[in-house]
Amino acid sequence: YNTTNLLHLLRYMVSDRHALLGGSAAGFVVDIALFPIDTIKTRMQSKQGLRSLGLSDLHKLKGVGAAAVGSMPGSALFFLTYEHVKRMNPGGGITLHMMASSLGEIVACFVRVPTEVVKQRVQAKLASSSWAGLRDTIAHSGLRGLYVGYGTTVMREIPFAAIQYPIWEKLRAAYNPEGSGWKSGVFGSIAGAMAGGVTTPIDVVKTRIMLSTTNEGVVTVIKQLHSEGLSAFFKGFSARIGWLSIGGFVYLGTYQTVIELFT
Repeated sequence: YNTTNLLHLLRYMVSDRHALLGGSAAGFVVDIALFPIDTIKTRMQSKQGLRSLGLSDLHKLKGVGAAAVGSMPGSALFFLTYEHVKRMNPGGGITLHMMASSLGEIVACFVRVPTEVVKQRVQAKLASSSWAGLRDTIAHSGLRGLYVGYGTTVMREIPFAAIQYPIWEKLRAAYNPEGSGWKSGVFGSIAGAMAGGVTTPIDVVKTRIMLSTTNEGVVTVIKQLHSEGLSAFFKGFSARIGWLSIGGFVYLGTYQTVIELFT
């Protein structure tokens, strides 16, 4: 039974090589290329703040190893799920795209969250390297520690994806029927910036939970942010918008371009 299921999965992955290759390439390129901006956003959202953590070591790209490890499989899982769900109802519209992207994020987060935990702890100077971050997290909280913030990450990713992908698909269908990579990137940039702005408060809560050394929960973190003032929920807003605007262009532009190359 298990062997049969595995063979079916492998056949599916090979048959959907466009989503596999496109997703892998898109995830790797965007996470590595925009890593410095992501580091700035993380430090802005942390308790210490950007002023305390500074930017003097930004060029060292600490934590990029964790980002690289999780970027390709996480993104590939997302697009494999997303495209598979879309094919179940080819004539579906916004609702289908919302459901497909949401399911894609839930699956991808199984890979994305552990690497995100390690990466952000290194970015916030709670660990000296990706390996040290992994080792310290497991030593302190066990394997469960790698999934701290999983629920909050999914809570962020579902509304983000449910906004971004229907907008991207709508623009792509209306203005990019030929499947141009750069046009897909432009529409991805617009959709990413819009979705990113709306979901910034959830992103701040997620970051604080992942950086917590005392396993603070959602309610505790929200109370802390509330005590800091309403603006605390929008820390890193400009960096997040910039990251997702450029990232949307690179991510979805790369995805479409790779699909074109292998079609």
